[in-house]
Amino acid sequence: MLEAAELALAILFTPIHILMFTVGIVMGLFLGVLPGIDAVFGLAVLLPFCLVIDPTAALPLILGMASITFTSGPIPSILIGAPGTAGSTATIVDGFPMAKKGEAGKAMGAAFTASLIGGLFGALVLTISVPIFRPLVLMFGSPEFLAMSILGISLVAILGGGYPLRGVVTAGLGMLFSLIGQDPILGVERWSFGVPYLLQKVSIITVALGFFALAEIIDLAIKRTRISVSHSSAGKWDGMRETLKHKKLVLSSSAIGALVGFMPGLGAAVACWIAYAWALIISKPRSGFGKGDIRGVIAPEAADNASVGGALIPTIAFGIPGGTLMALMLSAFWMMGMKPGPELLTKNLHLVYLIIWTIALSNILGAALCFLFTDTVAKLATVRIEILAPVVIMLIYGGGLVTTMNIGDIIVVVVFCILGWGMKQLDWPRPPLLLGFILGPLIERFYFASTMVYGYKWVVRPGVLVIFALTAICLYVGLRIQRKEIEVQSTGAGGES
Repeated sequence: MLEAAELALAILFTPIHILMFTVGIVMGLFLGVLPGIDAVFGLAVLLPFCLVIDPTAALPLILGMASITFTSGPIPSILIGAPGTAGSTATIVDGFPMAKKGEAGKAMGAAFTASLIGGLFGALVLTISVPIFRPLVLMFGSPEFLAMSILGISLVAILGGGYPLRGVVTAGLGMLFSLIGQDPILGVERWSFGVPYLLQKVSIITVALGFFALAEIIDLAIKRTRISVSHSSAGKWDGMRETLKHKKLVLSSSAIGALVGFMPGLGAAVACWIAYAWALIISKPRSGFGKGDIRGVIAPEAADNASVGGALIPTIAFGIPGGTLMALMLSAFWMMGMKPGPELLTKNLHLVYLIIWTIALSNILGAALCFLFTDTVAKLATVRIEILAPVVIMLIYGGGLVTTMNIGDIIVVVVFCILGWGMKQLDWPRPPLLLGFILGPLIERFYFASTMVYGYKWVVRPGVLVIFALTAICLYVGLRIQRKEIEVQSTGAGGES
């Protein structure tokens, strides 16, 4: 193993591989900054190159691009409230309010530091986990994945803030929207109203662009205010110090990201929300969450980057992709002649270590580059809204169109913009809707698979019972925390009156 690791490192630092690695990193930085255009788009573009170049050169190219996209993804989430990647949707909740308070640099400094630690944690997990997690991944079936999805959706009451019932209602609305299109089991049309565009599933990126980004920009334009009126050049270092100060939160969120990424079908979009809810549960005080609390940036970004290493475990060891990105990654492996499983882990072990080194170095270099340009990028938050709004709206519409290149994407963005703006004015929590939208299809698919194979006996499987017990504990702790906060707020209001 040591010889394979040394060989992989030597390969990575040859001139041609450094060139491929650099191209991948530059491309990843560019894609992450653009709203709605993520690593899936980049990997789809690079896939044909895997047929014509050597695997040892293709791996730094595609993995460098994919890893860096997760690092630069929080930039638009913080600056304009538009997710750079699906894994950065939770970062909007506190990142964008921080930018409004003139703390864009601090938020980005925290995000890049957490991303770096999370990425390195994921690479470490990937290094040591293949022989350890092999029995675990074989033990997990659709019932356990269903239980994990239910654990995720149970967090909506916590994400609802002081209004848990509103969080449940909003999540239910998100699950209803996720049903639009064809039934994946029976192929029956649902909620399509005869519109061909609606036969396809609506993209989470399109929904998030309208629901958060466009709604926020429209709100600022109506009020004729800038995102922020000030900018602190020392903010990025303050963000780094805050992240290192909350090392327990960073490490626990990274562990959540690696674990959720390891489970096929969940991925970074689920990991970031579970980590955000985890931050809410363990943090004190909690009143600042949703209003610009830096812990709400640290947790999802650590989980987001760590999920890459976790997702590669079943992809490399068993040929089981954890999502769209890993499915494309698996296709690239096959195109390069790399067969996941025992052959890759024995005869081509140096390629596994090449993957690990690439992920680790990509996160280090990506975080350093993002830090270098943080001050310049953060100043965009102080640009007058009359200048910024047209550019941002154009980027939002462009990011929406990339999904299917259909005018229906623009309509979806506008519809969810209206819904998001209305909920913002009425003080309804918006994060639960995105979580419900993400988990709805997973719950449906795993439920049908579980009942078809096990009937209703899936409920009493040992792994399911353990996850359900964890769900009950999270609900109890979360609701108890909320009840105390509501009592404190009521006491404070009574004192003031």
